[in-house]
Amino acid sequence: MLNTLRVLLAQLRPFLASVDKNTKRVIEVLNNARREEVDIVVFPELYLHGYWSKDMLNKLAEPIDGPHLNKISKVCEENFIATVVGFAELDKKFMHIYNSAALIDEKGNIKVYRKRHLPTFTVFDEARWFKSSSSPYELWEVKSIPIGVEICYDIFFPEIARAYTLLGAQLIIGISASPDSPLKYFKILTQARALENTVYFVWVNMVGFFDGLGFAGGSRAISPLGDIIVECKEYEEDKKIADLDFSLIKYSRQVRPVLRDLRICDAIGLYNAYFKYFGIEKL
Repeated sequence: MLNTLRVLLAQLRPFLASVDKNTKRVIEVLNNARREEVDIVVFPELYLHGYWSKDMLNKLAEPIDGPHLNKISKVCEENFIATVVGFAELDKKFMHIYNSAALIDEKGNIKVYRKRHLPTFTVFDEARWFKSSSSPYELWEVKSIPIGVEICYDIFFPEIARAYTLLGAQLIIGISASPDSPLKYFKILTQARALENTVYFVWVNMVGFFDGLGFAGGSRAISPLGDIIVECKEYEEDKKIADLDFSLIKYSRQVRPVLRDLRICDAIGLYNAYFKYFGIEKL
């Protein structure tokens, strides 16, 4: 297993409802990143279709084997580079739309993660356009490094990152389209998710002003002990490269052995508390 990954945090402003323009820019960034020996490029939530495209998403959504992702996949294969890019995914069988992340590895293979938790508060109304997912957790690999992926509001639910970690993830990638008011929460939570699981955490947030709403940026890469490795500017486009050395995970789990000290009784207690909270009988 390789011990390092070079990750490019591509904190960019999308073109609204212009998949062609966003795809072109993704390809440009991938081509340039390969020259810098980057292994994986991470773009924000719904970058391909534009987060604030609203009802246009119903027209623009495309399946995993759609033409735009296919173009990006070929570029990844040609450059031997991986990417995570947010897009509006069309389920061809039931015509559902998911808020998804395309996970394209360095061989051009495409997997997908679908957002589990859709915010429907303050300025958010994602349940209007998207179906939430309850698919089993699956790891993705880039150059043999096991990776878990989540999208924005998912980061507020620690069970997701813990599940990925117990499955063997060494890196968790979160992509977001967060405006300014929640930025302070994401800064806290991304460091907490890294530290409580002793994994690397890479978070890439959108920027831009749409309908008077500012998306905050502030993307960052965080070490398994919660230290900030790199951090992007706020409110403007920025790109940063983070070199992740996975030999640090062994050391981190020696000095902060949270995984060693896990207890099954805590998981059982959480399981029971869930059923009590929702007022239903146990399975």
